[in-house]
Amino acid sequence: MLTIQEAMKLPAMKGTKLIAGQSGMDRAIKWITTIEIIEDISRFQAGEFIVTTGYGLEKHKKYEERMIELIQENQLSGIAIYTGFYLDTIPPNILVASDKHGLPIIEIPTSINFSTITKAIVEQIGNQQMRLLEDSLNIHKEMTKLALNNGGLNEVLQKLSPLTNSSLVVFDDLGHRLASQVLSTHHIHITEQHITVNNDTRDLGDIFNELSYDPSQKTFTLNGCHCFRSTIKAESFTYGYLLAIHRKEVWTEMDDIIMDHVSTLIGIELVKQYAVEETRVRLQGELVEEIIMKEQLNKDVTMKRGKKLGYDLTKPQAALFFKFDIDEKLLTISEDSTNHLHYVVSQSFQKSHRQHILLPKTNSLFALIEVDADNQMVEKEALKKIAASIHERWSRHFTFPIFIGIGSPYEDLHHISQSAKEAEYAVLYSPLLLNNSSIVHFDELGFYQMLIQMQESGISLELFYEKYLGNVISKKQHRTDLLLTLETFLAHNCNIQQTASHLYIHRHTLKYRLSQIEKRTGYSLQSPDDRMNLHLAILAYKLITLQKRKQ
Repeated sequence: MLTIQEAMKLPAMKGTKLIAGQSGMDRAIKWITTIEIIEDISRFQAGEFIVTTGYGLEKHKKYEERMIELIQENQLSGIAIYTGFYLDTIPPNILVASDKHGLPIIEIPTSINFSTITKAIVEQIGNQQMRLLEDSLNIHKEMTKLALNNGGLNEVLQKLSPLTNSSLVVFDDLGHRLASQVLSTHHIHITEQHITVNNDTRDLGDIFNELSYDPSQKTFTLNGCHCFRSTIKAESFTYGYLLAIHRKEVWTEMDDIIMDHVSTLIGIELVKQYAVEETRVRLQGELVEEIIMKEQLNKDVTMKRGKKLGYDLTKPQAALFFKFDIDEKLLTISEDSTNHLHYVVSQSFQKSHRQHILLPKTNSLFALIEVDADNQMVEKEALKKIAASIHERWSRHFTFPIFIGIGSPYEDLHHISQSAKEAEYAVLYSPLLLNNSSIVHFDELGFYQMLIQMQESGISLELFYEKYLGNVISKKQHRTDLLLTLETFLAHNCNIQQTASHLYIHRHTLKYRLSQIEKRTGYSLQSPDDRMNLHLAILAYKLITLQKRKQ
């Protein structure tokens, strides 16, 4: 883009003189307009260069005020004013305003024609636009070749970095580095959380958060280097971010064009990865479905199928179940959201360096992941940590949350279906737990595990809880407050103070309720056996109530 400084060097501008606004010499001229009277200042565009005779500025105060107001808007690239026709000198107030806002004022003598100046500047603007177009087309051709090579993200960065003379870093949607190509490791250092350029350090999270607040602010400077940041997204889903660092003094329009091309090309690479992952998941999903759904499983055949798909089923496995938390009136969500879920899950599993296979289903997803069966407690926490990262990543993109259930690890292929059932139970019965978590391991269901097994073996849980809670839950005398009080009292190890505090009631109110519970049930809260049976009865009641609500 032609700047005021470059325009002043044109042969046609010989004899003109910059008399104010020296600090704005690097302003870019987007177009030139000639005008006699400054009346309607609202019609001028950003980057416009005005050439005027200054008619009325000397005799009419209102014209001078409009000119100053135009300067204060700080949108123009500059103003050239003729002296000798209607003005002998340019009013001092205009020059003061010009210096204050850094807007160049150029004095033109009567010996230079309007047409000479406008023609010279318009030709330069046109020539630069043509060069920009040609350079842009050449860059587009080079980058199209890269997009067709199928070399992957790392290869693309290796070729783009020297082509654009910049260091390039690509991050995923959580800000974790996916790939990078740094031209000078001496000047630039990148960690998972920070970037340092010539000993000046910035937090990567801050850099990308600034972009999310104002998408137009793609460029910024960091210790003498020009940086470009861009969000790589399609529709509502963010695949990641691009950060480019240039060691150059001036950032030009051509640099913007180049980096937009780079951002698009990297976006294509990430979408290609997404498509490849989607295909892989679809093929492996059939294997997962066979393992967790088929009652009569041919172990040898299934293991051979897994081996062909690059998955070793001789290792212990655990199942995870992901369920969308959607409004009951909304029966299904879009297929696009389901696809995004398996992409997010797969990306997170890959970071754990564990083999995994996925089975997307309507409104949900099953996953099998390799575990170490000899360290079950460690593995339990590791799987919960992975699930937490998936939950965090999902929450960044979508308003409707997900529940995640984790099953126990099993070494025998025939038992992996049990892990899948446990993971599904963990999600289904998570509302029964007092901690109200979105991520639940089957072990956390505690006594509910036993009750589920009792129910599946044919034992009536309704008969069991009615025996102990009959007069508390009967239709005529149903007392929800007594049920909650009893459950909370038992959960706090029968501690009066802690229970009253948790329920936000007075201790005397709590003691009265407890006496009512003993009276209605006929069981003593002083008896360990009675307390155990009452606790199991409450859990059985909650379990059956939830099941009826889900039907």
